[in-house]
Amino acid sequence: MPATWSILPPVQPSAALTASVGGHPLLAQLLAQRGLDDPARARAFLNPQHYVPAPPTTLTGVAEAAETLDAAIRRQANILVWGDFDVDGQTSTSLLVAALRRLAGDECVQFHVPNRFSEGHGMRLDKLKARIAGAETRPDLIITCDTGITDGEAVGFAKDQGITVVITDHHDPPPDLLALRPVAGELWGVSKAEAGPSSVRRADAIVNPKFLPAGDPLRTLPGVGVAYKLVQELYRVAGRSGEETDLLDLVALGIVADVAEQVHDARYLLQLGLERLRTTRRTGLLALMEVARVTPGAVDSEAIGFQLGPRMNALGRLEDATVAVELLTTRDPIRAGQLAARMERLNQQRRLFTSQITAVALEMIERAPSLLDFNGLVLAHPAWHAGIVGIVASRLAEQFHKPTVLLLTPPGEAARGSARSIPGVDIGSAIAACGPLLLTHGGHPGAAGLSLLPENIDRFRRELDRQIDRHRTQDIPPGLTVDAVLHLESVSLPLADDLRRLAPFGNGNPMPNFLSTHLTVVEDRRLGRDGGHRRLVVRNSTGATAPVIWFKSADIDLPTGPIDLVYTLGVNEFRGERSLQLTYVDSRPAHEDAVTLTPAKVVQVHDCRGAANVDILPDLPGPDRAVWYAEGIHIGSDAHPVAYAPRVQIQAQTRARPLVLYSVPPTPDLLAWLHETVHPPEIYLVGQITTDDALDDVLRQVAGMCKFALQRGQALHIDRMAARLGTTEAVIRYSLLWLQSRGQITMLDWQSGDQVLIERGAGQSDPDEALWIQAQLEQHLAEVRAYRRYFLRAAVHQLGLPA
Repeated sequence: MPATWSILPPVQPSAALTASVGGHPLLAQLLAQRGLDDPARARAFLNPQHYVPAPPTTLTGVAEAAETLDAAIRRQANILVWGDFDVDGQTSTSLLVAALRRLAGDECVQFHVPNRFSEGHGMRLDKLKARIAGAETRPDLIITCDTGITDGEAVGFAKDQGITVVITDHHDPPPDLLALRPVAGELWGVSKAEAGPSSVRRADAIVNPKFLPAGDPLRTLPGVGVAYKLVQELYRVAGRSGEETDLLDLVALGIVADVAEQVHDARYLLQLGLERLRTTRRTGLLALMEVARVTPGAVDSEAIGFQLGPRMNALGRLEDATVAVELLTTRDPIRAGQLAARMERLNQQRRLFTSQITAVALEMIERAPSLLDFNGLVLAHPAWHAGIVGIVASRLAEQFHKPTVLLLTPPGEAARGSARSIPGVDIGSAIAACGPLLLTHGGHPGAAGLSLLPENIDRFRRELDRQIDRHRTQDIPPGLTVDAVLHLESVSLPLADDLRRLAPFGNGNPMPNFLSTHLTVVEDRRLGRDGGHRRLVVRNSTGATAPVIWFKSADIDLPTGPIDLVYTLGVNEFRGERSLQLTYVDSRPAHEDAVTLTPAKVVQVHDCRGAANVDILPDLPGPDRAVWYAEGIHIGSDAHPVAYAPRVQIQAQTRARPLVLYSVPPTPDLLAWLHETVHPPEIYLVGQITTDDALDDVLRQVAGMCKFALQRGQALHIDRMAARLGTTEAVIRYSLLWLQSRGQITMLDWQSGDQVLIERGAGQSDPDEALWIQAQLEQHLAEVRAYRRYFLRAAVHQLGLPA
């Protein structure tokens, strides 16, 4: 049970929003609470027919990749699709194989899905060599999906063999590649002499949304979404536009199973994909739904996440994910039934392993509760299964509300395992910062993989504890978020139907939680073959009642007496009958002041992010009527000037005025400070990029400030320097240390912590010290860049603002 409940303050939606979306007023309130207070944006969120998707060619590399594939198909080239073993990789591979075979013929298109245990992620060079040498038909073109962006050695080898290479991936590119401008001739198609023998830049085309700026509607696409956008353009080039829409069922599977952020085009494709999935004629999917007991016409994101996805994932975790691609592309119903039955057996085995590992992990915590004293939970065991530890890590992270790492430690081998995070912690970066203790690592903010020597596990636990504090992307209080407080009388089937318009739910659009207080349990009975679930009936003081389903509750006791109940609202459909269903989330003994836990002050937030310039925001109050936050070296332009309004000037400004966040703050702490200092009745989120966060740019600017101070014999003010660059004071301090290590300056005296006197350096550098300081500086800058990206894409309620 979460230790605390965080009740979001109610937001009063505008009359225009309420009228535009219709239905129950709570629907408009929740939309406004999630930052969708503009009627047009709200309609586009609710109905894909009102959303205008980005053209495929706005995705970096799509036009060049489509032309390359079209040329290969026209010359009847042999194509090899190289995928990945998770569900995103399985669906990406299946989508490309199906789309390409339709254009080129079955005999011209083959595929390879790496084995988790013998290969791991990516294009391993030895496997690629074996595939080229051992194949009956040598590939003329290799196209990757959900992988490849870091496989320079394999790309270089393939190019040396005269093979055309197209990379499609959604993972982060290497820093040197990301630093290039995303245009043909610089990112890809580069000669061996210029790029080096082992560089992904030698590929003939690279498609990756991470080259797009933060906030771009395509940037959050998973691998299957990237593959679909490419196929869209390929079919247009081939004169067969529209035929690709029957592949959207695969897109829906991949988006949900990969836990992709469901915003912008990713949400739009998921909405269309679910519609397609409900009427799919894909033989393998129908067979999979049958064994999973999913009704095709009623399939939703929950059915994918809890029934279809786990069965597909079981293949990659326990066996060979190649079977999944065969299932999703076969037209033979008998073969499809066999493959689906195999998935079902593996899924039962996965459940058993998951249960066993979870039990052992909980027992370890019970024996050594001090393990929970660290910011991250790190557990290790010699007999755990490599394909299952990620699932259990996810469960433990949710249960204990802290990032979790589970490691298997076979005797005589390196420890290896998986990490899962919680909202507000970038576990991929935190683990990367522990690099000196690790053998390998890789991942993203939500999950990561790693290996290390067993003797380093304790040191890793302590270092990870420190790094998690440094890699918090936002200050999220532990516990459970409650979206609204409802009287039980107002909970009804029509309300549940209205709120289903917010679906699909998932990452970026969580299912809303509701709270009803002072309820009495009047019925409690067991459900399921083993009595593992329960059906409650609750009643309030006026006599209103409602049914509540409580999953996996056999061994959990309810509080005695009246309770406060947190639940989600849904609709139960059984044998043609529809009824209201509340699903239990949490409970506690009734609090007399339960509803007064809601913060008293409500701040109206205007989400203006994405505007090209402030001139198109007519309601934006000027600096004479509002407190502006605008700092950095790129504020405004000659055509649209904006005054410099740094944090150091805000301290003296009048409180209780509107706050305009023209610039993107570098940290969540500064955002919270701005709110607490100004106490604004309204906040305008503009979020213009006014800074240079690249290492070379920062060092150049700091060196220029040092030169200016030396010329005038003045002390440096750390807070003013940070404000001028729109960055953190830590970045300024490490920049000064780096300049000193290179012999450019000498710091004489720190004055009152925020000022420092300097003199010209003697020109003697310490390369080792400079290298270490540079690594620390790059890490701080990476944190700043990560938060700025998050600020631009997060929903308003995720920014920690009281809106």
